[in-house]
Amino acid sequence: MVVGLPAVPDGALYYPSADAIAAATPGQLIQTFEIKASPGKRAWFVVYGSTGLDGKPVAVSGIVIAPEAAPGESGYPVVAWAHGTTGIADVCAPSKQGLNSIPADVQDLVTQGYVVTATDYEGLGTAGVHPYLIGISEGRSVLDAIRAAQALPEAGAAAEAVVIGHSQGGHAALWSAELASSYAPGLALLGALAASPPTDLLGWDTWAFHEAAVGALYAADAPLLLFGVWNAIYDAPLNFLTNAGRQSAVAGRDACGPDPVSTTPYLRDPAEIPEWNNLLTRNSPGLALTGVPMRVVSPKADEAVQYDTQVDGVTAMCAIGDTVELRSVEGDHSASVQGPGAWSEITAWITDRFAGVESVTTCAP
Repeated sequence: MVVGLPAVPDGALYYPSADAIAAATPGQLIQTFEIKASPGKRAWFVVYGSTGLDGKPVAVSGIVIAPEAAPGESGYPVVAWAHGTTGIADVCAPSKQGLNSIPADVQDLVTQGYVVTATDYEGLGTAGVHPYLIGISEGRSVLDAIRAAQALPEAGAAAEAVVIGHSQGGHAALWSAELASSYAPGLALLGALAASPPTDLLGWDTWAFHEAAVGALYAADAPLLLFGVWNAIYDAPLNFLTNAGRQSAVAGRDACGPDPVSTTPYLRDPAEIPEWNNLLTRNSPGLALTGVPMRVVSPKADEAVQYDTQVDGVTAMCAIGDTVELRSVEGDHSASVQGPGAWSEITAWITDRFAGVESVTTCAP
């Protein structure tokens, strides 16, 4: 640990020059800035190259944490952390809080001999609209965060990596696994663990529609963020929302959460609209065969992403031949990472991936 370092990055670092962004290859470091870490660790704020939805180079921000001690010859294996929903505006980027944004259990992986990398995702902190729950964008951001950690000499990162994520981050973890072979074929990704992930976005949306109709308005929070962002990115219409719903969705693009609504924001279920049906389907994982083993941890009383929709998403992945293990647990949305024994199971799964233990699948033969 270096004494006297700032706890948070300099805000100007989030916006490198257009020339620097255009010249960066995926995973290449554009900016690095060491920040304060606890004893035995070192941490850096990084801005790295990635590929935007339009196929052009973009800059993505994040954090890398590594053991302070020099690694062995092979380096420290990498664990990529994919965070849950924090919002859409740049101020909502987790790295703006420094290491306080990364759960203590995730940081503790560093004391166990791993390098941890934590992306903010495209457009969250850096320029552009954050493509919330758009699978290709999330997956690329995660994969390039791994490459960025491996490009940081002081981190001592090894070639092998796994991804773990919660909620939105679970969605990102599954997409990183699905994209790995085509987008980052040289990356040794050994597994992806998704906790409480939106897997079947179509079913999740319909569940939120029905929940909001009976007064459970919290179920519409994340969908409203999605609607506002996808309206901006895909120019998808918002005519299925009430006036208050449209206002909340649009305002959410510049916030860390949607404006509250007093009644259901829906006029109809967008899943019944062909354009929205297509967008929700194509951003659900399970469209292409994935060569990376996956575990999905699904709480039975999940109040944010209904359990049945998570199971349906796993069923779709199984149907195309993916290697997926579904682990159903008791509890609410956070139980997949905070419930009794949850984190010990996650760390055991991580250990098994790097040890070469054969992956488990619950898909029917």
